[in-house]
Amino acid sequence: MREEDPTMIAVLGAAGHVGGTVADLLLEQNEETRVLEHVRPLRHLAARGAQVVRGDARDSDALRALFDGAEAALVLLPEDVADPRFEDTRSRIARMIAQALSEQAVRYVVALSSAGVGREGIAGPPAGLLEYEQHLFELSDANVLVLRSAFYMDYLLLNLPLIESQKVNGSAIAADLAFPMIATRDVARQAAERLRRRDFTGRQVTPLLGPEDVSMREATRAIGERLGMPDLPYVEFPPENVEEALQAAGMTGEVARLMVKMQLALNAGAFYDGIERTPGTTMPTRLSDFLATALPERSPA
Repeated sequence: MREEDPTMIAVLGAAGHVGGTVADLLLEQNEETRVLEHVRPLRHLAARGAQVVRGDARDSDALRALFDGAEAALVLLPEDVADPRFEDTRSRIARMIAQALSEQAVRYVVALSSAGVGREGIAGPPAGLLEYEQHLFELSDANVLVLRSAFYMDYLLLNLPLIESQKVNGSAIAADLAFPMIATRDVARQAAERLRRRDFTGRQVTPLLGPEDVSMREATRAIGERLGMPDLPYVEFPPENVEEALQAAGMTGEVARLMVKMQLALNAGAFYDGIERTPGTTMPTRLSDFLATALPERSPA
């Protein structure tokens, strides 16, 4: 292991929405940044000065190389929805990340997680994040900050093919259930700032919420207005239909079942009960602001 570089920050998941934005923000602040490149090239980050390590989060050698000499690191679990062993793979990666962080003696760790982790009734992908958090909290020499984010607004865009082809939006989530949503760019800003400041000690958990609760019917109306479809309807689909649609979109049967379970758990109120907005947990981007950036506005057909 190299001697620790007090300026080096390692970023796992730099090809994704949050990790990529974190790397961008760190480079803007002239922070020494190292990223892990797998399938998607990260030449744009390398051109701006990032160190690039080739490898996969499933490879312990690549993880050790990513964290080697770094004082701080952003970590997350990949969401490979085409993985036929989704839960087993994430469990294995969680152990490997913790082991590599321990071996390389990374002092500050910011971990991305989900609201509701550890609560009774939580199902779907967030349920597997509890094991990941526990492995990180067992790191004896690291300060660990877990950011438990609300539902990503960005996930709403995954239904654009359905909206464009069928002129309808839908899922198993109850139409009028209002719940917190958050823009991934707000999560990234918070993560990058805490990595830069390194002002946390011990084990800390911070929920991150958007500034408002939004229902799927309201979100659908807002999306429709951006797309020139002001009367775009939202339909509560039967869970089995949602599962079939997700598999048709490329998810494995395991992942599709987990996603439906997550939507049903959201309906049951399992995710956000008892989580309150405070100045430290409330991020600024409203859904209308997110959509204004994410979706070009079209005239009604």
